[in-house]
Amino acid sequence: MKIPYIKIKQRSETFYVVKFNAKNLIDRLNFHFREPYSDFEKEDVVLKNKKYIQDVRRKGVEIQSNEEGIQRRLQIDRITNIKNYIESDITNFLPNTVLISADISNRIDIEEQILSAENNEIGFFNFPENFYFNIIDGQHRLGGLSLLDNDLLEEFEVPAIILFNISIETAAKLFADINGKQKAVNKSLIYDLYSQIDNEKHKEISKFHNICNLLYKDKKSPLYRQIKMLGVGSGSISQAFFIDYVKDSISKTDLKEKSAQEIFNYLFWYFKAYQINFPEDWSVPLVFSNNKEIDKHAEYVLKIRKSQLLKTNGFGAIIRAFPHLLNKISDPKDFERVIKKQVGRINWVPQNKGTGKAIQNHLLNEILDCYL
Repeated sequence: MKIPYIKIKQRSETFYVVKFNAKNLIDRLNFHFREPYSDFEKEDVVLKNKKYIQDVRRKGVEIQSNEEGIQRRLQIDRITNIKNYIESDITNFLPNTVLISADISNRIDIEEQILSAENNEIGFFNFPENFYFNIIDGQHRLGGLSLLDNDLLEEFEVPAIILFNISIETAAKLFADINGKQKAVNKSLIYDLYSQIDNEKHKEISKFHNICNLLYKDKKSPLYRQIKMLGVGSGSISQAFFIDYVKDSISKTDLKEKSAQEIFNYLFWYFKAYQINFPEDWSVPLVFSNNKEIDKHAEYVLKIRKSQLLKTNGFGAIIRAFPHLLNKISDPKDFERVIKKQVGRINWVPQNKGTGKAIQNHLLNEILDCYL
């Protein structure tokens, strides 16, 4: 496959602007979505993941989950709309570039071409027929194109930017930088990707991601499997909600200068204290032997009892109360004694106290009133 290139240099990076015949490119793409938490999800969520993959493949897009992937899930409606947009009017086209990467670390034949390209501003690459590219940005456009009839697809050319042999960290940073401020990308996914980026700008988010991740994965954690790490899946609070609220709360305490491990210890015992004192309102049972027991208990707490404690209203309230209650302990394990004062005084089941932030504010005031 012969494609023309123009070499571009920006600071220390070199990349290439190229054009592909759309069909040739589509046939050589890896479509994937980020899914590093499947081992921790409920069985029905795993089945939904499999059904999602089947639904996308039924559309004609070969997709798979990937623990180290950076992409969000393809939105079937969105790729269908792109297909319909192109087909609906002969004047419709997609002029913007897609961003792809090529791993040539074990391809001596292609490496020689890249070395040659370093001395030329323009030229041609020859990729073998069995060579595949990874998508960094533009997967919905490419997914939409893949649904077109072959005759129409062969008429299209796709402008693209290729980066060679880039690390997962660089790919994650590019995706997060390009998409992080757009509403279409789930904020939890962006925060999850920040953990792949080692720089000062994302250091604080990465710190709280690590805390959140450990609370989600540790079987002894009061929040074991109860956080939507990518904004979807089991749990009733998202990683983004957790990080935004916890980061803000910690910034109001002396813990802000502490390590992630020290902050984790305080949060662990804080949540554990609520789990002990309000077992009927906490999604993770105090004692369990398998994940099914957790799922059954969470179903009762969240859907039957409809407790707010581990939903955004209740969880937001206890996180906002954290700085106030931190001043009342000398050791993290003291939280159990301190929070016991709330037992019998706070009803976590919804009442007519407004909606959204109003409920959260009401619960926060009830918590603080316990210590007047």
